[in-house]
Amino acid sequence: MATIHDVALRAGVSPKTVSRVMNDHESVSAKTRERVRAAMQALDYHPNAVARGLRAQAAPAVGILMGDPSGGYQTRIHHALMVACLRNGRHLSAELVEGDMAGWQDRIRAFVTEGGIREMVLLPPECDFAPLKALLREHGVRCVLISPTSPDSQSPSIVMDDRAAAREVVEHLFSLGHERIGHIAGHPDHAASTLRRNGFNEAYAAAGKPRPDPALIVPGDFSFKGGLAGAQALLDMNNPPTAIFAANDDMAAATCMEAQRRGLKLPDELSVVGFDDAPIAAAIWPSLTTIRQPFDQMTQRAITALNAWNANAALGKSAATILTQHSLVIRESTGPVRRS
Repeated sequence: MATIHDVALRAGVSPKTVSRVMNDHESVSAKTRERVRAAMQALDYHPNAVARGLRAQAAPAVGILMGDPSGGYQTRIHHALMVACLRNGRHLSAELVEGDMAGWQDRIRAFVTEGGIREMVLLPPECDFAPLKALLREHGVRCVLISPTSPDSQSPSIVMDDRAAAREVVEHLFSLGHERIGHIAGHPDHAASTLRRNGFNEAYAAAGKPRPDPALIVPGDFSFKGGLAGAQALLDMNNPPTAIFAANDDMAAATCMEAQRRGLKLPDELSVVGFDDAPIAAAIWPSLTTIRQPFDQMTQRAITALNAWNANAALGKSAATILTQHSLVIRESTGPVRRS
């Protein structure tokens, strides 16, 4: 089945030019238009009617790139973005991305051209991937970034203060008498991992306490499996921590499972804190103390930014950074340290 890229290659033009021909754009010359239509006929190419309908709408579809759908963060933010689109008369269109996917450029080009995508919300880590953002700009796609490592001069950013949130977690554990606290860090390629680890360390400095033992900070990758390995490393220590702060709820849930497998009673013998307030946080027992990311607020502001950009293109050039507020949700997985 021929694609828009096959037509572009045969006609010797860009996919964007093919798209303009299909939409009768006046900027295409008669000679080029004839060449493109001849290529379409030769390849028996029929443009997707749904995609053309989306391109014609005043409120176009909003695109999103999705990774592992089993992750709590992905699930929550995807749902919140669907709700925000529904409230604003929009549709959400998703494309799968998996790590270093071969031929990702062609996959993205097909997604935005054949799907009529002119606006996208980029999540971590894609929001920090410069070649992707350059490719989208080349195709005239406007982007709003959620939780990028640093502001982008050409796209608005929606962020929360991960460092402050991590400090709040540690301060909560301090208030319960915990001082030997372990930390399972997130994926090293995600800015949130560094920010949450920095907040963990800063909480000790702000409280006038000695810097935590480096051995108490172990790597993770934001997955249940990574959290399990991190929890095993911490609980195998000769002097294990009395509390563990995992950089997301999936890893915190894995920590609870490993602790209970070893016969530890939570929170009497070990307190555990997560991050995100993903569905698993309230589903497991004991339910997780965690940081609630304002997913609804973040996605609504992302759509509002796109609406404003459509109303006044100059607004997008300001590339504003919009800060949203987190909250600490205290549940049954944390309690006072047990004194020997």
